[in-house]
Amino acid sequence: MHITLNEWLDTWIEAYIKNSKSENTYRCYKDSIRRIREAKAPFLDNDMRDITEIEMQAFINFLGKKYSKSTLNHARVVFDQAFATAIVNSYCERNPIHKLTLPIDADEKEIRALTLQEQEIVEEIAKTDPLGHIVLFFLNTGLRMQELCNLQWDDYNKKANYIIVRKSKTKAGIRLVPLIEEAKQILDAQPHYNRFIFNNTRKQPITENALKKLYLRLRTKTGIDFITNHVYRHSFATRLVEKGCEYKALSSLMGHTDVSFTLRRYATSNIDFLRQQINLLHK
Repeated sequence: MHITLNEWLDTWIEAYIKNSKSENTYRCYKDSIRRIREAKAPFLDNDMRDITEIEMQAFINFLGKKYSKSTLNHARVVFDQAFATAIVNSYCERNPIHKLTLPIDADEKEIRALTLQEQEIVEEIAKTDPLGHIVLFFLNTGLRMQELCNLQWDDYNKKANYIIVRKSKTKAGIRLVPLIEEAKQILDAQPHYNRFIFNNTRKQPITENALKKLYLRLRTKTGIDFITNHVYRHSFATRLVEKGCEYKALSSLMGHTDVSFTLRRYATSNIDFLRQQINLLHK
């Protein structure tokens, strides 16, 4: 049996990923395939039996000039899983991905946190938006976008004052998140239109598209052009680090299994906080 990699990618993602992985993973893999095609990988229309490791490595090296290491790793995972399942289906005999390496000079993806001053601006402007309470809830809980979209009334324990994240990007993301007073007030103010806690202005469950439009509105109104849903999460973690939160506790709150990942990814501090800390030398 013969099939090109281009043909198999479409078959693979629908048969093996769409119904067995989370919606977020499916979307991430689809995006990786889109980037691979936009970059015009020279072996896409080749029979899968004929694609070599050196071709794959050269292409990853090429992508490294444009994309971050995390994006390259997503492409590598897509290739790896696509070839692994193609072997099972007798479309090829070997997987040319196993020893693929990421270029050392590829950029690390860096996500900025809001400074304290920027966060104050965002919070003030958010209060003027019909959906701005969602921004404030992100900043006070550190939830991922999809976690917030999936949050239901059954997940809110009002008496014990916490929410349960039942659907998440990772297994470690299934967790309890205690609520500070600001977050609790936001939940208590939400109308019970349906089983979901957060809804749009048409009384329908909030969607990823609505949340994107929300942060784009805040970019325009605040002049802070890097605001995203993940920036809220990053800022939540950074504020906790600045206040001396233990890293193991932070890792649990963020839904990570690896504390070192939490440190690498989120425990960055802005220059004002660093200046404040180093001035302790003079006290």
